[in-house]
Amino acid sequence: MFASSPAALLALVLLAGASATAEPLLPDCEASPSHVELPAEPTGKVEEVCISPELPITFRFDSPLVPGSLELQERERFEDVAPGTRSFTLHPPAALQAGEQFNVVVRFADGSAPTSATFILVGHPALGTRQVNVFRHKRTVEDYQKETQEERKKSQQLGQELERLRMEKGPGGLAGLIASGLMTVDDPGVKAEHITRHVTQPASNALVLRRVFSYRVTTRQENVLRVAVAMQLVNQGTQPWALKDAALVGKDQEPKPMKVSWQPSPILPGANEAEVVVVEWELTAREAQGPFTLKLWDQSGKRLITLGNVTFP
Repeated sequence: MFASSPAALLALVLLAGASATAEPLLPDCEASPSHVELPAEPTGKVEEVCISPELPITFRFDSPLVPGSLELQERERFEDVAPGTRSFTLHPPAALQAGEQFNVVVRFADGSAPTSATFILVGHPALGTRQVNVFRHKRTVEDYQKETQEERKKSQQLGQELERLRMEKGPGGLAGLIASGLMTVDDPGVKAEHITRHVTQPASNALVLRRVFSYRVTTRQENVLRVAVAMQLVNQGTQPWALKDAALVGKDQEPKPMKVSWQPSPILPGANEAEVVVVEWELTAREAQGPFTLKLWDQSGKRLITLGNVTFP
């Protein structure tokens, strides 16, 4: 049964610590590269890059391309294709299906090895890559030093994330809320907003939305917020629906995969009573400025729920 108030629903979610689990990203998009180095000699490996509907992707190269050499499988399905002298931008098909694949080939103008580059574009409901930088020539020592520094920074961030998760695995109840930093004396507390009337949704959604709340909670980390969306959903289809993953898509922002989800059980078809699904992110105060498009999908990646104009209080 769906909680009758935002505060009651949030308490239900936070106190169900054992039920909340971090969902992994889809494997293909977890490995989708943001930069690629092309070897002079072919290795037979072709990079797979994730694309999503309504999310343009740009490939940038460090060498000029042969004019008109861009080859794109099923080019007529793409909304727009904009080739440049050292780059090209694609607008994926609006009807892109999860797992669909398209080959794309470019040729370089100077005749040096490698003379061409091939990529496989793989469809994903939301976690498409916005930009891929392709390096054809060997990078300098400074480039590698910069990459090492970036990797060290990522390792530090992972360590901080592990520490945060360790704290969140602490005691339950009110003690758990205090230990995780979600409840302090000085913080203004949880802010919640009933946004059902404001969100938009396409007729193609896999489930029917009854009610939706958004939440914002301050954390112990400076300028970092935890935000969540709680939905009341009804399954009028013929198959059960279980959340696989979700993403927030903001204007001119990279899609943000969810950190935590909570769904007590798969939503069964034919039930009159709605079921609850909650998804959560950790964002900076600047990133949390909406509106957003929220996308949720099941294991197949094809039964989507899309909500537009999602905002946080």
